[in-house]
Amino acid sequence: MPYVLGIHVGGTTTSAAVARREGGRWGAVMPLPLGTHSQTVPTVLCRVQDGSFVAGEAASRQELTHHEWVVRGFVRQVGEDAPLLVGSEFTTAQALYAAMVEWVADTVAGQLGHPADHITVAHSATWGPHRTHLVRQALAGLGLRDVTLIPEPVAVALDYAGRQQVPEQGAVAVANLGGTGFDATLLRRRAPGFEVLGSPLDGTHPSGQDLDDEVFAHVREVFGEQVDALDPTDRTHRAALAGLRAECARAREALSYHPGATVRVDVPQLRTDFALSRSRYEQLARPHLERVPELLVQALQTAGTAPDDLSAVVLAGGTMRTPLVKQLVGERLETAPQVDAAPELVAARGAAASAISVLSPDQAPQQQTPSVAETSVLMQVGPGSDRIDVVESAPQREAEPRPPVQVEPMYLEPPDEDRQRLFKILKLSVAALLIIGGVVLTVVQGFGGGHPMTPSTSQHR
Repeated sequence: MPYVLGIHVGGTTTSAAVARREGGRWGAVMPLPLGTHSQTVPTVLCRVQDGSFVAGEAASRQELTHHEWVVRGFVRQVGEDAPLLVGSEFTTAQALYAAMVEWVADTVAGQLGHPADHITVAHSATWGPHRTHLVRQALAGLGLRDVTLIPEPVAVALDYAGRQQVPEQGAVAVANLGGTGFDATLLRRRAPGFEVLGSPLDGTHPSGQDLDDEVFAHVREVFGEQVDALDPTDRTHRAALAGLRAECARAREALSYHPGATVRVDVPQLRTDFALSRSRYEQLARPHLERVPELLVQALQTAGTAPDDLSAVVLAGGTMRTPLVKQLVGERLETAPQVDAAPELVAARGAAASAISVLSPDQAPQQQTPSVAETSVLMQVGPGSDRIDVVESAPQREAEPRPPVQVEPMYLEPPDEDRQRLFKILKLSVAALLIIGGVVLTVVQGFGGGHPMTPSTSQHR
């Protein structure tokens, strides 16, 4: 069965979504699980002996024993001149990014039995033509040429527009709080898609890792003597530290759903459970999360737009599940921000919707029906309220097409005949000068001595 694939390679996690063609029309966009027990996988690569890469969970398992062959955090380095050392070889961040896309495409093809008809990849909001060109080159080097690249906030807006009505010329603010950073972008609905207004804001703070650091620091403060005694150069101690940090991240994610969570502390000389309440966690996280609404307002100011002019505020990224961040945004912008039940998957779903529009501009995927598995509900948090309202998706009109995305083609400089002619003249001129110089030197030598210089001999009489 034909299908299209949407991929989002985030700073810390990677996700995918597909839409299948059924009876001449495209079906609903569905997230496709990449992990063993989760929809997403870590954005981690490990180089193997034949020079190829394994990714996700398999790569993460090699980090403790073969850490020199494992690489993460390369997404933010795409386009930088300095290469990254992976094992004994240097490689560019864009080559690693393309390898992650290839791994996802191969994994999905293995699950569904054949490759996708088209692939769309959602990338960082701040990438320009230079970075996208480098990624296209890297993808082409792996044989992936039929790939569309769209900015992540556009993908998020497309996914939102497939579930909620966005009026023509309506302004949508998209904020993404991921594992390695935050970005805020203002878009306007303009057929056939969305256009970016102003300048997207992007930074490494706040991030999900900042919040994990706060929880880890809090646990370390309580069990400082045992944790500080660990030796990072010892493999067993290093594994214990990594496991403790992973427990802190898991607890932080659990606090998005529950009023409390337990951190399992399992290090040498100490095995215990540490209880962490949501109220204490929010005290730790508040200094970071208070920056989210302020950065959103700055993004609006770059486009000369006021919060009252917005049709919607959409929050994306797994960290946006934290109830406090939704409350802070609602209070500052005086509107109810929209957060999907699975905010870490919306960019991949929007990328898949874009792939449909590339192949069939006149057809839209079918509206998903609300269900737990499909994550097609939105959570609204009113300003100044801790109450979460679950709102069903608005029904989609039968003939309403999904807005296609305008794809920026890769720029290739056309041949310049005048420049080529100039280079040819310069080459001929240099050759003529060399010939004339050789003739002049020969003549000067002849007038200078009359005969070639030979070693002289003296005779004694």
